Amino acid sequence: MSELELALTQIGRELDYPETPDLTGAVRRRLPEGRRVRSWRRPLVIALAVVAVAVAAVMAVPQARSEIFDWLGIGAVTIRQVEGLPEVELATGDLGVGEQVSLAEARDRVRFPVRVPTLPGYEDPNVYYAEPLPTGQVSLVYGSLDKPQLLITQVAALGAIEMLVHTATRVEMVSTDDASGVWIEGEQHFLFYPGADREEPFRLVGNTLVLERNDGVTVRIEADVSKEEALRIAQSMR
Repeated sequence: MSELELALTQIGRELDYPETPDLTGAVRRRLPEGRRVRSWRRPLVIALAVVAVAVAAVMAVPQARSEIFDWLGIGAVTIRQVEGLPEVELATGDLGVGEQVSLAEARDRVRFPVRVPTLPGYEDPNVYYAEPLPTGQVSLVYGSLDKPQLLITQVAALGAIEMLVHTATRVEMVSTDDASGVWIEGEQHFLFYPGADREEPFRLVGNTLVLERNDGVTVRIEADVSKEEALRIAQSMR
């Protein structure tokens, strides 16, 4: 799916409109007999074409493209591109994943489906539960907290997590069979929870895949891997 198609899909999800009643019979009864009914398809096609051209023009400009991300957000994550990152004290050795629990307990505590990827060659992940958000957050950590090989976070919320991304960082729209989002490549971005009760809410992160699944769950995959590998990991989550 192209960037334009993904952007239009996200816009469609954001629109809130009431169900359209069936007015066909009432309209036909009011029309004089034999009068030709104009098709609604041509105006609709023209309107969609205008929207497509406008979105394509916006997506072609990096600064404007960042506004698209900021406006739409990706599920629980709001991405803001900035010219310069703030000078803040970074959280070190703290992934913000909360307390270690069993997978069964983590699934018990949240009201959304927690999926685990199929990763040959990896040991089973350590599972953590945290409440930086009212809905709770479940994290799968492969490796240790000090030296994680892979971090997968799942949460169901809207706009509760923010990522500050430098304009020089690569941001690319991506999709899988049941999700859409962005791939962020590079080390010039921060992750934080606005209003979180933590002394050091900022954390420097590397390559990150952020996806919003069709079931409303936001998945964040952080690892020193390629975009293709991150997408493969996301696809394998069951």
